[in-house]
Amino acid sequence: MIITIDGPAGSGKSTVAETLAGLLDFYHFNSGSLYRGLTAYFIEQNIFEINDEFTKKLKNLKIDVKFIDNVQHVYVNNIDFTEKLRNSLVGELSPKFSVNTKIRKLVDNCQKKFTLNNNVVIDGRDIGSFVLPNAEYKFYLDCDINERAKRRYDELIKRGESVTLDDIKSKIKKRDEFDMNKEIAPLKIPENAIIVDSTNKTVQQVVDEMLKSIEIK
Repeated sequence: MIITIDGPAGSGKSTVAETLAGLLDFYHFNSGSLYRGLTAYFIEQNIFEINDEFTKKLKNLKIDVKFIDNVQHVYVNNIDFTEKLRNSLVGELSPKFSVNTKIRKLVDNCQKKFTLNNNVVIDGRDIGSFVLPNAEYKFYLDCDINERAKRRYDELIKRGESVTLDDIKSKIKKRDEFDMNKEIAPLKIPENAIIVDSTNKTVQQVVDEMLKSIEIK
């Protein structure tokens, strides 16, 4: 069975997906981690934009996902990049690389291959709408931008990073605009998706709402 959770940055997709997957004893597959893994690889190669060197490296690129102790690990050319996925530069450059059609094909093929024989809760921005439109259950997780910015701010402060709430909100707004206006697979509500608003709700409340929708359906 496949359950997809799409939504904008900071809406809580990954946390909700991980919790839901744990309750159902499914794998939690984070699609964004694949783009981040590829980005981390290119950064290590001193490639920071789509250029001739990027195209050259892309020809022999392989990406794979393995679950170790129920934790998703991302491998690029058989090297584990999992520990580098949350790097701030990786997060900044990932959207730039994610719009490349060859990168998207690598990621899409990896996702489709994994979901063929596994029960999965998979979150992203285009999963239910473009990658796996025939998933049994599709959710779109929305949230007010002010709350999304506050969540992200709190997360970065805990890590010891020096940030301002206004700067975080501005970056999220720009990311929303970028995601919704991409030529390929823009962020949108998937057909027949169940919309869940996480504003002012705990993770458990959101998960309970999803479980209720699944039981009713």
